[in-house]
Amino acid sequence: MSFARGQARRRVPSTRALVVVAVLGLVVAAAMSAPSASADTLSSKRAQARAAEAHLTALENSADRRVDAYNAIHQKFVNTRNAIRLNEQSLKVAQANLKAAETRLEASLTETYKTGGEDAFSYLLAARSIGELVDQMQVMQRVNGINKTLLNQVTRYKSEVSNRHALLAKQLTTVRAQQAASADAKRRVLAALDRQKNYIHNLKASIQKIINDRQAAARRAAETAAGAGLGNIPAPPSSTLGGQAVAIAEQYLGVPYVWGGASPDGFDCSGLVMYVYAQLGVSLPHNAYEQYLALPHVPTSDLEPGDLVFFNGFGHVGIYLGGGMIIHAPHTGTVVQISSVSGEGGIAGAARVPG
Repeated sequence: MSFARGQARRRVPSTRALVVVAVLGLVVAAAMSAPSASADTLSSKRAQARAAEAHLTALENSADRRVDAYNAIHQKFVNTRNAIRLNEQSLKVAQANLKAAETRLEASLTETYKTGGEDAFSYLLAARSIGELVDQMQVMQRVNGINKTLLNQVTRYKSEVSNRHALLAKQLTTVRAQQAASADAKRRVLAALDRQKNYIHNLKASIQKIINDRQAAARRAAETAAGAGLGNIPAPPSSTLGGQAVAIAEQYLGVPYVWGGASPDGFDCSGLVMYVYAQLGVSLPHNAYEQYLALPHVPTSDLEPGDLVFFNGFGHVGIYLGGGMIIHAPHTGTVVQISSVSGEGGIAGAARVPG
């Protein structure tokens, strides 16, 4: 098997490496043509988004407290309203009792008059209202035959009516003021919450636009590079599993990088490797380091097309094309592209998919 792969390496014309290097130059040139402030802008927007998300969390916590406070005051309002209804019922009873006491007092005065109390008759004629009679208890007590217990009843019921009126008014004023203040605080914090959510939505849309623009630029660069000669590069022989993997991977040049992606809609680095080899019936994990652990390791001096090359402490992986080049999905804002092995930083290791 190693002999066949060695033969495959010798059958790949040296022009492949040269053309791929030219392709890389086109891609890099296209990327360099984008404004240098793009990365800084994206980084700044992401920092703003993180700060906005933190502020949103604080607002949500504040909103929860305000809503809880409003709910508590609303429950207090409900309880007070129920108490007011009881007061109203008691008020009706007190008013009925007062009316009954006044009726009994009038009957008592009339009886006193009939039995000959001239002083009582004179006082009755002089009084302008039953209220005047009640307010001047000491005078009334001098009236012969007046029932002092009855007078006390009238006074007590009158006081009860007045007290319940005052209590009702005080309760209504207090609970309405509390409810209005709490409702206003609730409205303000919910309005602030909505504004923050809209701000974050617009910020994320701005971030996504920057990413889309960068991906579109990278995709155009990859397509331009492909048109400049990638299609003329002889593919590795289909007799090897690695050669077939390279041929499949090249079909997805220009597909955007998507974190966690493992489909033609978008790939991350290990997702691209996993998807490509899945088309050949090989199951690999969706993690660069786990892919390295799952496969036989090979020295970097003996790389063949289709081998996996790992970088950045096994945090990144690409598929080796030959001629010192890999095809990979680098990071957010880029697309599946061809790069030089030496341009990706230190190589952490290499592995080969058996087949």
